[in-house]
Amino acid sequence: MIRRNKDSSYVERTSLSLGHTFEYETKYYQFLHSTGDGYFGDVILSPINDKASLKTTYNQFKLELFNRVLGRLQGNVNIYTYNYYFNSLFFNEDGQEIQSQLKGTELALGADYEKKIGGLELEGSFKYNLSGDLSGNILDASASYSLNDKNQLGFNLHSSSRMPDFNFLLYQSEYLNYNWQNTDTFKKERVNSLDLNLDSKFFGNISAKYTNMDNYAYFSMGPSAEIEEGAEQANIKPFQEDKGISYLKLMYAKEFRLGKFALNNTVMYQTVSQDSNVFNVPPLITRNSLYFSSDVFKKAMYLQTGVTLKYFSKYKMNGYNSVLGEFFVQDTEELGGFPLLDFFINARIQQTRIFLKAEHFNSSFSGYDYYAAPNYPYRDFVIRFGLVWNFFS
Repeated sequence: MIRRNKDSSYVERTSLSLGHTFEYETKYYQFLHSTGDGYFGDVILSPINDKASLKTTYNQFKLELFNRVLGRLQGNVNIYTYNYYFNSLFFNEDGQEIQSQLKGTELALGADYEKKIGGLELEGSFKYNLSGDLSGNILDASASYSLNDKNQLGFNLHSSSRMPDFNFLLYQSEYLNYNWQNTDTFKKERVNSLDLNLDSKFFGNISAKYTNMDNYAYFSMGPSAEIEEGAEQANIKPFQEDKGISYLKLMYAKEFRLGKFALNNTVMYQTVSQDSNVFNVPPLITRNSLYFSSDVFKKAMYLQTGVTLKYFSKYKMNGYNSVLGEFFVQDTEELGGFPLLDFFINARIQQTRIFLKAEHFNSSFSGYDYYAAPNYPYRDFVIRFGLVWNFFS
């Protein structure tokens, strides 16, 4: 930091700083099966021991200039190295080798900017990829304006392009059909979105977000796959949609109060425009909490108790594939449309906090047709209890 020494009442007019960020991560995903299962197709070798490993290193060198008039401007250089690999070698029916490793280095230049002018706040970030096969360009810009102390308008813009995740590009498995390499055929996914929102103490929070996606990557059994009984997930593969997908999300949130009672509401509406049904979301999602809060026992305890309702409408939700650890598009089952009711109690006694939550207590009388994904039932009624005791205030 280049600056002059001043007392605590001095407000820095101009400063210049240098910084460095370093991140290293290593992780793996492993699927073990004592014997092959025809549900996932034919087996090359048994037992099944599929393991995908990933090691990444990230370095960012940054130079930041702050000026009370110009704002905060940062320039950075980003170096990202990756090593995604399998300890195996595979040749397909045509004798072509499927690589066991994706390894490379990405180099990008970036810039960040922040500035506040009265009630107007501006933020922006940009990253331009100089070299590398995975990353692309990213642009984020936002602006918010305080109309007064009770109303604020917001605007967000996002644009990005990058290759799909590693599982889409390369995978090897002891299951015959779970071997592919798409590094030469898949294109960069492009996402552009615009988000507008109004945060008002009187009207609540109202937001609208429009997103356009090109080259959307997804897992599926494919449009012409014949599903054999007992082998429902034998033909799951990665695909890329060559037509654009448009996605609109509208959300409203507001809390209403009457004395010691309150009703907190969040409602979301979603709609998708697409030629093929590869991006599926529930049209309606709602979360509503009705609760009571007050000091009780001559203000010796603060108590809050109530009920929360969660609901999403029926839709063709994605299935889950345990070999890949990924969700896939399916068009045979329409699930959802069931309520989830939770009862909760929160209490505070001096330095001690107690909470109790009865999750999904309506499961015993509202029917058992509830799923988190096809063939994966949502959890039944469960009680959670907790105690937090602060020894020092």
